[in-house]
Amino acid sequence: MPRRKNRAESMTKVLVIRNVSYETEGMLEALLRDQGLTLDIVDFQQEPSAEPRLDGYRGLVVMGGPMGANDTDRFPFLLEVERLCSEAMERSVPLVGVCLGAQIMAKVLGSEVYPNPVREVGWYDLTTAEGAAGDALFSELEPLEVVLQWHGDTFDLPKDAVLLASSPDCVNQAFRYGENGYAVQFHLEILESMIREWVRRDAARGWLSEEGRISAPRILADTDTYMSRSEELGRRVYTRFARMIAA
Repeated sequence: MPRRKNRAESMTKVLVIRNVSYETEGMLEALLRDQGLTLDIVDFQQEPSAEPRLDGYRGLVVMGGPMGANDTDRFPFLLEVERLCSEAMERSVPLVGVCLGAQIMAKVLGSEVYPNPVREVGWYDLTTAEGAAGDALFSELEPLEVVLQWHGDTFDLPKDAVLLASSPDCVNQAFRYGENGYAVQFHLEILESMIREWVRRDAARGWLSEEGRISAPRILADTDTYMSRSEELGRRVYTRFARMIAA
């Protein structure tokens, strides 16, 4: 007679990687849980020596951080994140990498990661690429959207990856690798409370401009304009991702 699975064994689990504590999964947490998924969160800022394993997980989410994908000497845990991303793509485990997570995905697929000519911080135009038509996630986007960006680096499009979205100052904004590996430079997972915290934190560090597009007043004003649509897109795109894992 087959052994009955206990409740913990029957849960569909997702591994979530935070590279810093304040860059959380945002609305992704609730959307994943709404599909009956259980989240295990590894915060490398709190546990820099953690060695999480992908075994037993049906999905992987890798969030962002202020470090670069090439900063493995300063942040050795990034090698663990690389390993997880590589394993997920090799096994076709549904994966989404956001911002730094996207850059790490590109790196493990053999692409160069380097400073973008323009630092994108705030709200920017985004255009969908041909590959977005019919895509399981990105077909939800209109040809032109405005999304939150918070990055200084970019990457070359990996071999065999499908370009999904671009911006005027950063060609490779999102790609799909295989059927279910998604790299996303921009922040559809974002909540308004997170934006205000990032603005406060980066303004205090002197990372924002005094005026202009990358200033705190401009970012917050644009948030009032674009937040509602961003939340709608985030719900649509990442609900589809959650269903992909739960299927």
